[in-house]
Amino acid sequence: MFQHIDDKGETDAAIYKKAGVDRKHFSKIRSISDYKPGKRTVIALCLSLELSEEETGDMLNVAGFSLSDSDRFDLVIRFCLEKKIYDIDDVNQALYSLKVKPL
Repeated sequence: MFQHIDDKGETDAAIYKKAGVDRKHFSKIRSISDYKPGKRTVIALCLSLELSEEETGDMLNVAGFSLSDSDRFDLVIRFCLEKKIYDIDDVNQALYSLKVKPL
């Protein structure tokens, strides 16, 4: 993930703020090498980095997760990635409209 941040020329603060992740939690992710954030956090960070569906899948796999073809939350995330909808508010609106817990 940190390589993606560097590749995009973004700051850590810009990415975690865009993802809606607080500074302390992001610091924990960055400084504790064996720390595994939750699936929703990983997805929020991938969206804030505007990663492709493949890159998001790779990032999820590293954290021990994947996107299912049968879970409504995962289907909405997959749809947003395919349509390049990266704005967290837009993604949350799509999740909310289907009565799925937002990010």
